[in-house]
Amino acid sequence: MGEQVGVDELYNALLRYYRGSTIWGDPRAKLESDIAKLVEKGFTREEAIKKLFEEKIGDYRVIAERRAAAPPALEGAKLVYKGERVGIVYVETDPFYDSLPRLGRVLDEVEERFGEVIAVVPNVGFVTASVFLGTSFQGVKGVAVVFRLRRSEPEQQGEHAGGQH
Repeated sequence: MGEQVGVDELYNALLRYYRGSTIWGDPRAKLESDIAKLVEKGFTREEAIKKLFEEKIGDYRVIAERRAAAPPALEGAKLVYKGERVGIVYVETDPFYDSLPRLGRVLDEVEERFGEVIAVVPNVGFVTASVFLGTSFQGVKGVAVVFRLRRSEPEQQGEHAGGQH
């Protein structure tokens, strides 16, 4: 892991997390409050940000690995879940029409790197146009791309051998 992850990058990721999870109030104020609580307990600001990141999002050291491994087509797409059989990538699509070429590249890349896309689930809600057209207007603000993980050759051979008993 030669590439370092800066505290600013962690802070910005936390701020995005708080924006998505804080219903009431200012997400930045909530984040700063949580950092201040940890600083009061003896952590430095940098340590507090790293600790919060690990608690809320996960191991911050993985960011550098993901950044190095992510192809350009997956820029901005978030690997939300990767289990033993399926995975989910989230792609923001606001504005929807303008995002379709990028979504197509993500779909191609997911099929190439991970396995077969089995579903694309829209996330409908308030989008940029809602500001101009009123809050009753909603659109597709993102999609979850669900894929079946491609299994390795030995796994497939073991499955076939087990079925011939």
